[in-house]
Amino acid sequence: MELLTSSKFKLPYLFFITDREEIKELPLGVPFIYGDESIKSDIIRILEYEILYQKAISTGLPFDFRQILLDEGYTGLQDCHYELPAYMDCISDDNIDEDILGDDYDLGKSIKEDPTLFNTFIRDSAVYVNIQKIKELNVFPLWFDKLENAIETNIHNFAVFNDYMYNKKLDGMYGGVELSSPNRNLIIIDISGSIPKAVSSTCLTLSKSLAETFYADLLITGTISTLYPYENLHELNVQTIYNENGMDNDQIYFKKLVTSEKRTYKTCIAFGDNHHPGSNYWKNAVSISDEDGKKMCLWEIDKLISFHTEGTKHIAGYARWFDPKEIEKIDNWCKYLK
Repeated sequence: MELLTSSKFKLPYLFFITDREEIKELPLGVPFIYGDESIKSDIIRILEYEILYQKAISTGLPFDFRQILLDEGYTGLQDCHYELPAYMDCISDDNIDEDILGDDYDLGKSIKEDPTLFNTFIRDSAVYVNIQKIKELNVFPLWFDKLENAIETNIHNFAVFNDYMYNKKLDGMYGGVELSSPNRNLIIIDISGSIPKAVSSTCLTLSKSLAETFYADLLITGTISTLYPYENLHELNVQTIYNENGMDNDQIYFKKLVTSEKRTYKTCIAFGDNHHPGSNYWKNAVSISDEDGKKMCLWEIDKLISFHTEGTKHIAGYARWFDPKEIEKIDNWCKYLK
């Protein structure tokens, strides 16, 4: 456990934890990020980007974010999102023109040759992920204007007042506070090639902390889909996830997950674009309508919070087979800077 610091800026008061057992040592409400030691520098970089971006926004003037980063001494900046503009355009809709891609195009080729590209993706300066939008869900303790806000959030989420609880000291049914057992939630992160690299790598960097705070299972979907139950979050290695899961879109593994076992989630937070498990474009996949997908899906979702890279017109693709009672679409969380 350590307090995060930066050589460039004063960071928000934020602890970095690599051992889940250390979370129990923190007083309720103290903000923290939980993740692997290998991503500490990435988390600091994300926080530095956030500080610079918010300062630039506060001026009310137009700005070149990439130039700001260069002026502040950042090196190795990438424009990952704009590597394949034709591919990005042709797959933003359900109808895909294979002639644009070419017969020999392999989206996963570069990542297979260099499994360390996560470190490159995190330096993508073409897209900015607005952390404030995630923080507003009150499930991610990044930083707060006042520590009391964090304490209030934690107490309300995990403790309730039981009017009928027996009070031993007073020898009567005078009530008291007891810990509640929060309902489990689900987080879906699409890391396929059509997702801007700054988006997928930022979400992955924050994934363990988000899942820990939100008491959530984590589903990573690329060429294959992998479910990390809350109890097994320690098994997730975000540095190698692109190489392990690939960067195409999956139907087979996702369908097996949601049809083989019933799961009930209070809330699902889904990060993605229009790509969905019903598409027949991907290898060994068949076309499955949303209606048929919902009939097959055994996972029950009470509320869906959709982070779609293109706004609020659609919901994130890998949430299309769910039938939630409530849907909330988050806008302005993904900024294209050029």
